[in-house]
Amino acid sequence: MKKRRNNKRNNKRNNNNKNNNYIVVVLLVLLALTVAAGTFAWVWSRYRMQDEEGREAANMTQDDSFPEETKQPRPEESSSEAASSEQTNSEEASSEETSAAEEMPETDYPEPGYSFQTEELVIELPNLSREYTVAWVSDLHMVTDHETADDILPEDLDAVQARYDFFQTPDGVHGEELLPDVIDFLNYGQYDGIIFGGDLMDYCSASNMKLLRAEFDRLDKNVPVLYIRADHDYGFWYGGDGFTETDAETMHQKRMADGDDLYAKYLDFGEFVILGVNRSTKDMMPEQYSILDTQFANAASENKPVIVATHVPYASRIDDQNEVTLYDRSMEIRNKIYYWGGGDYVPNDVTTNFLDKIYGEDTNVVEVLAGHLHAGWDGKLTEQVRQHIFEPAYLGSIGVIRFVPKGEENE
Repeated sequence: MKKRRNNKRNNKRNNNNKNNNYIVVVLLVLLALTVAAGTFAWVWSRYRMQDEEGREAANMTQDDSFPEETKQPRPEESSSEAASSEQTNSEEASSEETSAAEEMPETDYPEPGYSFQTEELVIELPNLSREYTVAWVSDLHMVTDHETADDILPEDLDAVQARYDFFQTPDGVHGEELLPDVIDFLNYGQYDGIIFGGDLMDYCSASNMKLLRAEFDRLDKNVPVLYIRADHDYGFWYGGDGFTETDAETMHQKRMADGDDLYAKYLDFGEFVILGVNRSTKDMMPEQYSILDTQFANAASENKPVIVATHVPYASRIDDQNEVTLYDRSMEIRNKIYYWGGGDYVPNDVTTNFLDKIYGEDTNVVEVLAGHLHAGWDGKLTEQVRQHIFEPAYLGSIGVIRFVPKGEENE
């Protein structure tokens, strides 16, 4: 009997506990709903407030929301004066923007790490509408081979190393180290055109071509480039019978962007044209002369001045009034005649026909640009035609040619 009473008491206690648990759960649910409702109400009120503020801000940008006096000119200004003032301010702002745009480079190219010597040449041309600036680089004589390769024989490696040691700047920078800075210099200067005047490599090899192609690919694609090759660009001297001049020519045609196309050896700026003479260390082939002859005729028909870019310079045909004649300079630097017109450079009939285009009294050639001598020189070929020979790039020199309207330099 006593045991039955204890069971009833325990059952009653358990029922009370369950009821209490239900009450707690219900209270917690009600509390959660109350908090959620309050939170929703607060968020909704903030959203409505921000929405109204946004609409007010948007309305303030419309003309009819501004006070009338802010839309009208000041009492001391007439409506025409206000319009004139607004136009002036607009023109000034536009002028400032244009000036700022002209000062800012179009592309963000780095400054070259090497401090080059710039050799400036000014060429006056009639009827130019503006000034043009063209860069010249030649005679870098880059060497990148430092071990035996398929196109560098073991027995020639010492000669290659000697060439590498010779061609360097006065402060000891070699061509393979200098070439990236040459490209940076050209990109940073934002020139109207670039002329590579030959002998960029000391000889043609897979290694030299690889670096040359990689750096050429970094050139600003918006700037026209003229690359005239010379004997060292095609040089095949260290590969024996396994690497020939034909192989070198094929490398230039397939690996370089210009394809070494004879028909593309010129820069036409509309108001004047620069004609390039490829492989000028050899007599001119009839095909090349035919191409150049056509280009001369086209320039003459449009009354365009012509500048001839060649690697090997040409002899002067007048009494040279320079303190140092081209002959003297050539003998001083090379100990022989190092230009077309004597020594190893006696022109055949085809080359003579081409030279007559320059020396003739009715020529439209005004200047010849050259390298090859590894020393600078400037003088006259005839009374009408001047010639400038640039310092070599391996000495850290880059030419900068400014084409200016005739008479501008004297004003």
